[in-house]
Amino acid sequence: MTTDIAAAPPRERARADLAALLDVDLTAVPDRASLRDGLALDSLTMMRVLTWLETRGVPVNAEEPLPATVGDLLSRLDSRGEGPRLRIGGLPGIPEHLRAAPPHDPLVPVLETRALRLTPIGGEDLGFLYALAVEPETGFRWRYRGSIPQLERFRAELWNQVLLQYVVRRVADDTPVGHVVAYGDELSLRHTYIGAVFHPSSAGTGLPAQAVSLFVRHLFHTFPLHKIYMEVPGMNWPQVQSGQGSLFQVEGVLRDHDYYAGRLWDKYICAIYPAGREPAAS
Repeated sequence: MTTDIAAAPPRERARADLAALLDVDLTAVPDRASLRDGLALDSLTMMRVLTWLETRGVPVNAEEPLPATVGDLLSRLDSRGEGPRLRIGGLPGIPEHLRAAPPHDPLVPVLETRALRLTPIGGEDLGFLYALAVEPETGFRWRYRGSIPQLERFRAELWNQVLLQYVVRRVADDTPVGHVVAYGDELSLRHTYIGAVFHPSSAGTGLPAQAVSLFVRHLFHTFPLHKIYMEVPGMNWPQVQSGQGSLFQVEGVLRDHDYYAGRLWDKYICAIYPAGREPAAS
């Protein structure tokens, strides 16, 4: 027996739309399904879900807790109705409530949204950045790959081969939550590399993906870049793979390139292109 989705109640139509958005079977999205643990949504996918809510007229305030389950998500739609479908403009993938108001001068770079801001590194940030580099939850994913440099060495190397870097802060309380960096720049060849690391409390919130998107837009705005590369070790790949083909292109895979936790991992070489420019056909 088949189900006519068009004739189903609004909540069930929304459930079917959500399943299609996440590319899962309808049976995978019952009300009790946890978005973070059950469906294992990464930051990129969570940001797509927030955008999906907003296109249906449901605002998501940065100060409010994010939906925890499918039921929570659909209840927000129930309380507002399906509402108008809004057109999301500007940088792809960023919900309207997370975007900054346009500056008066279009030449002024946008470094802040309603949820977060990118700020230059100050002396008070060194301890936070060092903790991201050495703490067990984040250190193995970042620059030193689990080794612990002396603080003096970390300070001395902070700007080595770096084009630009910022601390990511929550607007609500100015708490630092992450670090974004452009490094290994070869401006004569019109490309650079980006990396990012975030406090574990930001996982699954959409905040890391939004911060990286804001940083990427700023880099393209400021420098004559043809594209931006990402080097993604295999242990980090599950956190970003949902953006493949939409937010970035995989341009190469280095097989068995990195060692960690008793095994070898592939490394993915990915590229982000400016909006409106597609990679050349092979």
